[in-house]
Amino acid sequence: MRHLPKRCLLLLPLLAVLTLASSACSNSSDSTLTLPSSTATATSSTETFAGSITQNGTAVHPFTVATGGYTLMAGFTGIDPATVSALGLGIGAWDAATSTCGLNLSQNDSGRSGSTAVTGTAAAGNYCVRIYDGGNLTAGMTVNYTLQVQHY
Repeated sequence: MRHLPKRCLLLLPLLAVLTLASSACSNSSDSTLTLPSSTATATSSTETFAGSITQNGTAVHPFTVATGGYTLMAGFTGIDPATVSALGLGIGAWDAATSTCGLNLSQNDSGRSGSTAVTGTAAAGNYCVRIYDGGNLTAGMTVNYTLQVQHY
């Protein structure tokens, strides 16, 4: 029985790979093409809310997440007067029967204009965003805000 040189033994795996690769590249006349099934993609929704609060005040805005499992983000797009550095912003579960917003999901006591204050993954359901004085407002001051909530 003859033994193959070591160099030939090293070339055998390479030859096997090349044979497999060339057989996969055939010019078949089969025009049947199987495409992956498409899945529906969720549509992003951006809601804008505006209002005003005073020292120790709060405001609530309900919204609905239609498709769960995606990122939810909320942040202020404007706070006026500009001397107010931040407001509190929280996301909670909305109870329509009692019109209450329970801040049980996420909150930030110092949400600033132009940045995301809270973010997370949301399940489908009814939510609310609550704006509150996080300790930055003085007596007699009224602050106007605009915020956006992006969800699916």
